[in-house]
Amino acid sequence: MTTVPILGRRDRNKAAKRAAISRAATELFTQQGYAATTTQQVARAADIAEGTLFRYAGSKPELLLMVINEHLRPLVDGVADPSGAAVEDEILHLLSPIIDLAESQPENAAPFLREVLFGEDGPQRREALGLVDQVVSRIAALLRPYEDRLEGMEPAEAARWVFSALVSELLQDVVGRGTPDRQAALRARVRVLLRGLGAA
Repeated sequence: MTTVPILGRRDRNKAAKRAAISRAATELFTQQGYAATTTQQVARAADIAEGTLFRYAGSKPELLLMVINEHLRPLVDGVADPSGAAVEDEILHLLSPIIDLAESQPENAAPFLREVLFGEDGPQRREALGLVDQVVSRIAALLRPYEDRLEGMEPAEAARWVFSALVSELLQDVVGRGTPDRQAALRARVRVLLRGLGAA
């Protein structure tokens, strides 16, 4: 029988403060966007000092990463295993949590993707990169049956290339440089990439 550890008062207080910060930041980022939200506003809404906030998220970008990591983690974990559909469909399915984020919160998705790709090192960015690695490893598994056609690339390397190209396309879209039909554009990009890799 598995026993659930009982948290001490200090740990309970820390968990409660983190939850309050996450709720406040989520609400403010959703209402007014990342760019218009300040850490002072988040601290005030969470009823804590701004210095306390920075003990949980060391910077505003880390705060955004913390909030979106918490949103994406269960969605990425919950993506179903491959169903035998076409590889391009499976790849788009694996990316669906990120695509949905871009569609529902474009003003937050753009800075999130930039921080994941180019941001400074920090615990929340490392966690976000862990989610990326999880998606990339599943794309690599889809490409593994085509390994002999990958022109000397390992499936993991090819998968990271596919992921980076698609996220770059998505990033252009959410900053206003994309096409009106995001899904069609992403599908076309996947198809071209897979043909280039010999996996389509």
